[in-house]
Amino acid sequence: MPQSGRDGPASKDSKYDLSKISTRVDRVNVSGLLRTHNDYVMRAADGLFKTNNFQDLMLEAMSTKSYLHELGIFKDVSVHIDISRGADATPQGYEVTFKGNEMSRMIGSAGTEIGQNEGSLRTELTIPNILGRGESISLQGSYSSTRANDLQLKFWKPFFHTRFRENRPELSFSIFRQTDRFDISSFQSTNIGYTVDFSAHTMVGVDLTHSLQYENSIRDVGLLNKSVPFAIRDHCGPKLASLLRYSVLFDNRDATVFPTRGVLLKSVNEYCGLGGNIAYTSSTAHGELNVPLFAGLVAQFCGRVGVVKETKNTTQLPINSLFYCGGPLTLRGFKFGGAGPVIEGTPIGAQTFWCTGAHLWAPLPFAGVFKNLASHFRMHFFYNIGNSNNFSTENMRSAFGMGLAVKLAERARIELNYCVPVRRQTSDKVLNGFQFGIGYEFV
Repeated sequence: MPQSGRDGPASKDSKYDLSKISTRVDRVNVSGLLRTHNDYVMRAADGLFKTNNFQDLMLEAMSTKSYLHELGIFKDVSVHIDISRGADATPQGYEVTFKGNEMSRMIGSAGTEIGQNEGSLRTELTIPNILGRGESISLQGSYSSTRANDLQLKFWKPFFHTRFRENRPELSFSIFRQTDRFDISSFQSTNIGYTVDFSAHTMVGVDLTHSLQYENSIRDVGLLNKSVPFAIRDHCGPKLASLLRYSVLFDNRDATVFPTRGVLLKSVNEYCGLGGNIAYTSSTAHGELNVPLFAGLVAQFCGRVGVVKETKNTTQLPINSLFYCGGPLTLRGFKFGGAGPVIEGTPIGAQTFWCTGAHLWAPLPFAGVFKNLASHFRMHFFYNIGNSNNFSTENMRSAFGMGLAVKLAERARIELNYCVPVRRQTSDKVLNGFQFGIGYEFV
């Protein structure tokens, strides 16, 4: 069907070229605002008024629709573009209308959540947009029969409507209670406290996600049985922790679970000792590089390193802040925490650790026949090396093997691997054979 501009029929060459159709946006309407203040959505129209052709107008309209979704006030948004009418209409004028359906005053959800080598039942009750500018409050709870349980009351305030829109700033305050079980060391840690978090994006050269947190909590370490070494018993009892935590993330991968190209870099740094009776510094870093090869093959290289150090105020490094190396997410072929220091046969965690992994990912042999189903599966061959309390390659641990991975909702994956430990220490807890793992961040 021939296209025409507001000023007459289009030429034959520009018949389907929407960039040749001149436009001017006269008016932008956002309907469906019930509890939301008008100024919270006003910046949504900034880009639309700068467009001068129909192609840019359509692209900017879709971008504005995504922006309105990010504000956290609408369940769904539809876009309607029409010619401008009325006394103020210009010859090439258009009117853009966004019809939004605001979220209910209260939203509840229940489902499963994937953690690091554990699954949990999660429930959440949220009151969105309580003050009319994106402020929300939620009560979240999760239960796992294996390791971690938590309860959290969270209030957050986005500042996407300000002139710092591109930086996506957000401020939150949380009150939490979290319980972590360390069955391999026969203790559990219960943390009760609050967290203040400010997060934002920066796009100076590369897109980085930053988070700065202040946490104040009571950490109580308790025993899971009576036959626990004294080195672990010495950590029991409640202690007060006051710390700053800074994390930064760079991720340009083309997919989260089965990427074919791109880089992931992540760093988390803590300084504990602003108050209370716990003092330490902690740094962890994780990296991932994906390189496409041929015939659907992808080479992947991963690495992770962690360090906990004493400060001048340290009397004892908390055992629940130490690192446990080994397991399906870090060093395959070893049990969780099975590649680290041991006291009286019980792993106690390490002050430093490092591990790397080299993978060759491949599609299933008949992926071309079952395209939709096969896209959720991958085969891989891997080789892992790592060590605890020692950054040299002397006495390092290593394992190789192959396995099958299954994608879970673009968020996590399941791995079933056959592992062959190559190098180990006499006190290590190895797993020669099949090993099951589930999580969202592997080495």
